Amino acid sequence: MMDKSYKSDYIFLYPNVMDKKTCEAITTSYEKTAMWHKSTFYDGQKDTGTSQVAMNELWVDNQMPYFEDIKKTFAYCIDDYKSIHETLNYSLTCTNFRLNFYREGGFMNQHIDNIHQSHGQKQGYPHLTSLIFLNDDYEGGEFVICGKPLKKEQGSAVVFPSNFMYPHEVKKVTKGKRFSVMTWIL
Repeated sequence: MMDKSYKSDYIFLYPNVMDKKTCEAITTSYEKTAMWHKSTFYDGQKDTGTSQVAMNELWVDNQMPYFEDIKKTFAYCIDDYKSIHETLNYSLTCTNFRLNFYREGGFMNQHIDNIHQSHGQKQGYPHLTSLIFLNDDYEGGEFVICGKPLKKEQGSAVVFPSNFMYPHEVKKVTKGKRFSVMTWIL
């Protein structure tokens, strides 16, 4: 595993935390075989539909291919994050992993992840959000957190608090396809 870089005291970027071969295997496998669903936007009280997001999603559980690779990567990042923030008290309960697939024109408006229940996931308020960026061969689609875009790099991951202080978004993909996988830590 590689070193992390700090974007702030609470936004950690982990470059090259998943090898490119695994990233490509995940995107190739799921793009061709998955039963994708249109993602909807949950505003904390109700599902608002697709006006705030244009993305397909797939929930990856422990019976699906590459689950262990994804779990291992998230565990490394989250354990490291917790080692720096020793007062963070959570049980390491992650939601299932959501694979995000943005085609050209895809986006997700600015939002925060302080939700109680979304898309049938475990109930509870997330403490942390973590994403792994599975490819970087697209244009647009920048991940912007607190108004600042992160450098897109295949195999990198980010961990940050899931509260009102960390609004984030995915800008519109202008060319190609964008893949990432995320989890919330409850």
